[in-house]
Amino acid sequence: MYQLNGPPLTVLPEPLTMGSFVLDVCDRFGDADCLVFDDPLTGETLRWTYTELGQQARRVAKALLARGVTKGTRVGVLTSNRPEGVAAFFGAALTGAVVVPLSTFSPKPELAQMLQDADIAVLLTQTAMSRRRFVDDLVELVPSLANGTVLRDPAFPHLRHVAAIGADSDPTEIESWETFLAGGDDVRDNLLDAIAGSVRPSDLALVIFSSGTTSKPKGVLHNHQSPTLQFWVQAQLFGRDTTTRIWSALPMFWTAGINTVMGSTLAAGGCWVMQEGFDAATALALMERERVTEPYTLPHQAAALEECPDWAHTDLSSLTKVFGKSVFTRHPTVAGDPDWNMPVGYGLSEACAFVVAHPYTATREQMKGSIGQLLAGNQLRIIDPDTGRQLGPNEDGELAIRGLTLMEHYIGRSRAECFDADGFFHTGDMGFVDDDEFVHFTGRRTEMIKTGGANVSPAEIEVQLRACEPVKLARIIGVPDARLDQLVVLCVVLKDGYDTTADDLCDFLRARIASYKLPKRVLFFADGEIPMTSSDTKVRDHDLVELVKVRL
Repeated sequence: MYQLNGPPLTVLPEPLTMGSFVLDVCDRFGDADCLVFDDPLTGETLRWTYTELGQQARRVAKALLARGVTKGTRVGVLTSNRPEGVAAFFGAALTGAVVVPLSTFSPKPELAQMLQDADIAVLLTQTAMSRRRFVDDLVELVPSLANGTVLRDPAFPHLRHVAAIGADSDPTEIESWETFLAGGDDVRDNLLDAIAGSVRPSDLALVIFSSGTTSKPKGVLHNHQSPTLQFWVQAQLFGRDTTTRIWSALPMFWTAGINTVMGSTLAAGGCWVMQEGFDAATALALMERERVTEPYTLPHQAAALEECPDWAHTDLSSLTKVFGKSVFTRHPTVAGDPDWNMPVGYGLSEACAFVVAHPYTATREQMKGSIGQLLAGNQLRIIDPDTGRQLGPNEDGELAIRGLTLMEHYIGRSRAECFDADGFFHTGDMGFVDDDEFVHFTGRRTEMIKTGGANVSPAEIEVQLRACEPVKLARIIGVPDARLDQLVVLCVVLKDGYDTTADDLCDFLRARIASYKLPKRVLFFADGEIPMTSSDTKVRDHDLVELVKVRL
């Protein structure tokens, strides 16, 4: 029976609860720059030191305690990348509550579903982000919010309280952020310290919603050790320290945003230059103004930066951690650190990020050869997906993992439903281990489409299109794309007599799914043109992909 074991993690880093972590780094790094943010709500630039983050996280924690939050209470955080969102995340953790970051991309029906599934009792949000007004969506979902109260709404039976950044200047009656914070001013420091000190690494801490392979988001439940250990480990993988100034627009509700950007930067004492939503020109201006050292981008964002008219005349000479991100190495002002390469690896929300990786010290040749080696404290088995037999080196099969940052379970499901008898999680991804114990990824067993750094479930989109009257047959596929990894393509057959356009179909979907899941291309097929199995019940996806490649 073959099993690959990562190096033993004989001494765990400390602390391993998210609340103690933030207090520790804020105490150690004090007056150093921590968070920088240009606030669209006020037009001002917010600059928080570590000391200020610690103070604000404690104010959030006290406000939550004053409203009855206790260990295990679910606290939703529906904010963009902004300092108050970081304070809300760690403030909730200080109380022992379970933090639930919610996607700002989610349309109203999906938001409602997450509020229900996660049993959220307190929701911390902001009035608006770009053209999206969260307060309007929430008042429509919970009408009692219009009166400044939250009643026991049967649709959201656990929800008791909502507070919003920017609500002091908003016509709704939702409690403002300052009023919310002031509500905890009478909570004593020694009480908060005692409560934070009672939280253990094994206590429940975090729900990350992931599209997974189903038609609705899955809630991945983690204990405190999972994300906090990832903070420490990833700071080492990326070689971050107190000189790090990272720019990223990756949101805090994705595993990469939580761990690879926010948590690991704080663990190193670096500074996160935040951006609420990606805009190439704004990003370039921030990198220049804030003397960013490490840009953390998705591939399509990097391509957009290079195509931006401001690219050539922006001073990016401060960027040093760029190798592995070839867009930046081509900039005329950039001379990167030759001893640093962008880490690559394999991770997933169920493991709270990386389980396999190459650190920044690996060579580019090593990184091209595999996805890395198993990280300390993890175990890997390769399973024949058809027979369940464990495979040996150089045999391709499904990756099954177990380790120190593996989830507790999916919310609404038991551990027995999530893991095999030995406690391994079967990922649905395929790969093998070579003779030198490097891990290789060979594909996805599931139908998930990876586009722009996010997972898109074809089933979710196809289910929605069943309610679209003109559609007779719809199939979502992913085709390779140099910028996005995969392109989401909708293949559709219309009913006789309908003359619907691609824009009509995207408008129909826009109100029902997150914007990043919308098809990038819509292709219309005549009845009988989409290849089907002999029983005429299933689409022959491989043949359809080849047909789409020709059409595109």
